[in-house]
Amino acid sequence: MSEALASWAVEAEDEGVLGQCRSAEALYYDGRYDEALALARTAFAAAGESEAVADFCGWLFSNCGRHGEAAAAYEALLRCRPGWAAGHRHASGSYAAIGETERALFHALRAYALRPADCGIACHATELLLRSDRLEEAAEIARRTANGHPGNEVAFRLLSEAEMRLGDEAGALAAIDRALALAGGKVEYQLHRGHLLCRLGRWDEAIESFGEALSIEPANVAAQRALLSALLDSGRVEEALAYGGALIHAAPDSEEIGQALLETLNRRFATLDGDYIVLGERRLKPLRPPRPLPRWSDGLGTQARVVLALVIREARTRFAEAKLGYGWALLEPILHILMLSLVFAVLMRGQPPIGREFFIFYYTGIIPYHMFVHTSSNLAYAISGSAALLQLPLVTTLDLVIARGLVEFVTDALVAVILLVGLSAFGLHARPHDLFGIGAALIASWLLGCGCGIVNAVVNRFVKSWDKIWVQLARVLYFTSGIFYVPAMMPDRIRDILVWNPVLQAVEWFRSSFFEGYDPHWLDRSYLAGLALLAVLLGLGLERRLRPRLFEPS
Repeated sequence: MSEALASWAVEAEDEGVLGQCRSAEALYYDGRYDEALALARTAFAAAGESEAVADFCGWLFSNCGRHGEAAAAYEALLRCRPGWAAGHRHASGSYAAIGETERALFHALRAYALRPADCGIACHATELLLRSDRLEEAAEIARRTANGHPGNEVAFRLLSEAEMRLGDEAGALAAIDRALALAGGKVEYQLHRGHLLCRLGRWDEAIESFGEALSIEPANVAAQRALLSALLDSGRVEEALAYGGALIHAAPDSEEIGQALLETLNRRFATLDGDYIVLGERRLKPLRPPRPLPRWSDGLGTQARVVLALVIREARTRFAEAKLGYGWALLEPILHILMLSLVFAVLMRGQPPIGREFFIFYYTGIIPYHMFVHTSSNLAYAISGSAALLQLPLVTTLDLVIARGLVEFVTDALVAVILLVGLSAFGLHARPHDLFGIGAALIASWLLGCGCGIVNAVVNRFVKSWDKIWVQLARVLYFTSGIFYVPAMMPDRIRDILVWNPVLQAVEWFRSSFFEGYDPHWLDRSYLAGLALLAVLLGLGLERRLRPRLFEPS
């Protein structure tokens, strides 16, 4: 008798909760959303594990934009129907809407595993994988979906995005061409195709794609900016200026068009030499015939010209805000050497540890140390400090790093030569006995600085305070790299620890090549060279792996 009464009570309670759900549905269709949500929340709190209640609440919460509550309802529903692919898809959409990408991706992949042939589920999973930078998995699902649904343009558009971010521009171009053949006039597809063609250096086709996008939506500012940038980057300055003038004439009050024209021109002229004066208008030249497909040597030559332009830009802006300009590059080591010489001349009673002059001894310590520190520290800002240049199709993060590294090497090498000549002019014995060894020590210091600098540039893009941490590490190296002493002055236990410092090895290599007869037994040139090569490979690997995220705005 008691069991029957308990069963009757449960059924009555369920019927009451379902009645609340029906009332909430009626209120929703009557436009009284807040009241409908209040009833649904009460029902879900009372019987959230009920399949019917969870099903209704998931539907209502989702339609009312309460995606967090909808996700909880779908989770409860999936405990009742764990193999329901559509439920996993709904839960994934709700989690994605509230920014919980990992949970959204879990349900998306679960839905795809249950129904891999469903094109909508597969495309949704691909989008989330792309958002999470799991590019290989995204490309694999996109390929399967495109092969299984050859008439679905979204699958090919997602495949193009995945292939582009994996570095296969040719495969990405083939996929977007297929999507365009299926979809016809879509502005976003044409813009994506145009940017791919810019990366490949096929300017005429890129300009044609941007023109197609504008024929579909003439007022699209992104398409106007892309066409203007492509005309400038392909060398058609006159056509670009004429097109920009036409845009301004057609919409003189449009701030967006004016800003787009100004930004594009600034980006273009920032990488070129000379002053620019518009002498007058000319007739537009006829379109050029299609160019032959570029060879690998053409691409290499193009990137070399890009790096050269960036080197010139870096050299001009390095000390642009200082009145002395490049004089600061020479003044810094002079002040270091002068200060150390005056202080330690008193402490060491006029006799340096090696050689006869304090100036020469400290010169051999400061130069390789500065080569490493300047390179590793300034490369940390190569990407974050030049983010605007990454909007140019031909410029990559590696180009920025290479250009700044070359500027640092040339600057410090010239400073070393000028100081050496100056010290000789003052009558000091400044004649190194092994010029090849000095050059090798500087190159090894520079390579070590480049490797650490590339790592710094990548880390600094994601950890904004990393540059301050690196400055403190560089200060520690100043006192542990043998700049104003030699390791022989230290106890054996401390010296055995210090010699693991690669910067100290660089200083000792430089000194052993400068001073004849100085060949310390703790100097290990192969250790420094191997560590420098390892640092460069690590930096290049990090840059290549995270390159898609380095292009994203901060």
